[in-house]
Amino acid sequence: MHKYAVVDIGTNSVRLMIARVDDGCIVSEYKTLRTIRVGEGMSGHRSISSDAMKRAQITIDEYIRLCADCDNFFCFATSAVRDAQNSREFAKHIESNCGVTVDVISGEDEALLGFAGSIVGYGGMFDIGGGSTEVMTGTLNNVEYKRSFDLGAVRLLQMFPSVDFADCDAYEQAHALASEFLANVPPADGFAYTGIGGTATAIAAIDLELVPYDAKRVQGHMISFERACSLCDMLKNKTKKQREKIDSLQDSRADVIVLGAIIMLEFMKASKSSYITVSDSDNQEGYLKKKLGLL
Repeated sequence: MHKYAVVDIGTNSVRLMIARVDDGCIVSEYKTLRTIRVGEGMSGHRSISSDAMKRAQITIDEYIRLCADCDNFFCFATSAVRDAQNSREFAKHIESNCGVTVDVISGEDEALLGFAGSIVGYGGMFDIGGGSTEVMTGTLNNVEYKRSFDLGAVRLLQMFPSVDFADCDAYEQAHALASEFLANVPPADGFAYTGIGGTATAIAAIDLELVPYDAKRVQGHMISFERACSLCDMLKNKTKKQREKIDSLQDSRADVIVLGAIIMLEFMKASKSSYITVSDSDNQEGYLKKKLGLL
């Protein structure tokens, strides 16, 4: 049985999936991540720092060792790398030091791959990441709406760092900005949106009080609009240090999760979603489908 490794270099974390193909379906056997903040400090100078490059190199080297028995090792990068002025330098650094080619994908491709990895048939998907938020509706063969927004949890944290101290003014500004960005997303009409990515899965884990994280329980978990409001309020009422004490939340997400929750809530408002469904399957599965010609 062939095994494939897929690495996603995001703004907040670098994620690894090891998967196989079973009857034309991607079956994830193992997932892990390292929160290394490739996009740290990019709101000012739009360049990936040498320290962030080194952290990415160390992480990918670790993943290569973990994937020694895999037949192929694929690597793609999203918001932070595609936005960086030194994107080519970053990709060359990883290739020369790790021997891995980095496929820097566009925002629209990221939306398509996220949809492909989480939706079967007709539906809607949203992906709140560290640097961007992707939305797509329709089907793979008949796309009705597809867009990537420069709106993400790490990006907002760099704009509103005082949320670490439960600053109400910062929360209000974050809500207003997210609402402005997402004002024209399509309504959930005839389908329920599926949420993928770190924000949706982390909030699902908090809602389910998962210690440790359990992908099988997260997959298909439903969060109502009322529950999303309650979870967002709970997170906003805590400082970063207090959020670190939430057992079902990774410490490395304690700063960004509140901003992810704000984006998710504003998305649900804009799309008139009474509830969402969370998927642990996402653009990694979608990317592997693309590489193997399964789309």
